[in-house]
Amino acid sequence: MTEQTQSQQVPSRVECPATRDPAVRLFIFAGILIVGGLWCFVDGYVRNLPKKVETINEIATYYLNHVGGIVFPLAGLIPLIWGLVFLRRKLVADEEGIGYVGKETIPWSAVSGLDTSKLADKGTLRLRHGSAGQERTLVLDSWKLQNFRQLVMLVEQRVRPSETP
Repeated sequence: MTEQTQSQQVPSRVECPATRDPAVRLFIFAGILIVGGLWCFVDGYVRNLPKKVETINEIATYYLNHVGGIVFPLAGLIPLIWGLVFLRRKLVADEEGIGYVGKETIPWSAVSGLDTSKLADKGTLRLRHGSAGQERTLVLDSWKLQNFRQLVMLVEQRVRPSETP
């Protein structure tokens, strides 16, 4: 077997951990909010700036430092926790179905369609599943998932061509 034929073999099970890029963006945003909030806290509560509050700029500075010193660090916890949760996600596709670990597994028989229109340019694959009245979509994104090529090969093998739009 050559390397090319080995890479073309369809795996029976694919585990796709989360990529780090989206989480890093969330961590950067969280860091900006937390550091900015600490800066405001130091100015508002430690250094007690501004001393007089007469003009609109002094009023805005006073409220930014006193309110922002509390609100910004608390708001920074949201993307921080969201990024940590995102890093722990793992998608598993095997003989039975596809789904995230700890969530509902979608059996291959429930998949009603496969949208590959944005696969080449965006790296996005959409699986439609569920009944006609409650059809849902599972979006598989190459930016958010590792081992994406093996996942696409497995999905294309499992979803019957007649179901592909």
